[in-house]
Amino acid sequence: MSEAKPSFRTVIDLVDQITEDSWEYSDADTQYLTHNVHRYSGKFIPQIAGRAIDLLTKPGDLVLDPFCGSGTTLLESAIRGRNSIGYDLNPLAVLITQVKVTPVEPSELQNLREMMRKAVTTIGNDSDLPLFRDPASVSETHGRGVGFGEWFTKWFQPHVLADLRGLYSAIESIENLQLQRIALVAFSNILRKCSNAHSGYPNVMFDKRAPLKRSPLAAFLKSLNETIEAVSSIGGILPNEVETRVEHGNSEELKLADASIDAVVTHPPYIGSVPYAEYGALSLMWLGSDPKALDAALTGGKRQSKDVVKNFERSYRKIIGDCHRVLKQGRYAFFMVGNPTVKGELVDLREMTLGLAQEHSFRLIGETLRHGSNRRANKMDVEFLLFFQK
Repeated sequence: MSEAKPSFRTVIDLVDQITEDSWEYSDADTQYLTHNVHRYSGKFIPQIAGRAIDLLTKPGDLVLDPFCGSGTTLLESAIRGRNSIGYDLNPLAVLITQVKVTPVEPSELQNLREMMRKAVTTIGNDSDLPLFRDPASVSETHGRGVGFGEWFTKWFQPHVLADLRGLYSAIESIENLQLQRIALVAFSNILRKCSNAHSGYPNVMFDKRAPLKRSPLAAFLKSLNETIEAVSSIGGILPNEVETRVEHGNSEELKLADASIDAVVTHPPYIGSVPYAEYGALSLMWLGSDPKALDAALTGGKRQSKDVVKNFERSYRKIIGDCHRVLKQGRYAFFMVGNPTVKGELVDLREMTLGLAQEHSFRLIGETLRHGSNRRANKMDVEFLLFFQK
């Protein structure tokens, strides 16, 4: 069987295809299938990822995204019959991606719906269960673990926290791991609105005047139904033979064989301008992950560090080098980057990417741009689409 190759015949043909049409997609629906299964900052526009995959690969190819975030590249690869692997250090990103790219049998989804409906009924009605209804008595008996401690009592009002603990306990009891992940995504989706976080800021800021919050139980069931509907939408669409993997880990040392990847399609992070760990802080704590520790581990290190740009470049160099190592000779890598503002200074991430790619013998074969017109926050005026060849 001959090796699959991209559809274009020459590099000149590829360059023509890169530049002949707009990459704006300002009015495109970016929420189809499971792309909207959970809010995530700095998302890759799926139409852009999909178009790059169409240009650079054929069905059966293996696509790598070393900064997979919430899994846009992986889902777009699967839709097109491409295998894929993604890496991310953020446990919330990994959870979202796992749910986004994994079809589940309709009967199993219905079982999950019924299981959680019964759990919510029990939590809401049975005041004799201290785990579900009485935060004070619970903390005496179960003083450690997720949902307990000063942090949780600060961010969630007592009656809300009691119900959240009940929901979390019920989710933990789900034996089927993929169903548990779906429930966790639905749970994560409601945490911001039922918390004491200020509603007027994208950052998670404590609101000393937070109004009395409603029980999260109804909101959870609504979120669960929406998540189940999203997961249902990929049933029958993703080819059975396609393999999609997401790894929780650092991309500086990819655990992949040399020359094993057919294409790299990625949207690197905006260095210190997007507080990925802070935006997901409420969810991360319920997932058992310390947002501050994650912030220090993300590419570039602590967002507020004076050396964050230098640290980012150091890690970025290693990641681009490893992408070159694992990419097959003659194949292509696509990077979409914006120039973020960090500590009041504009960082030319385009030039950094070009320089580091050249260091590792990547050849720039095409470039175009788009305006960040459909970004809700942390807007980039321009984003650069860079195509390299090994």
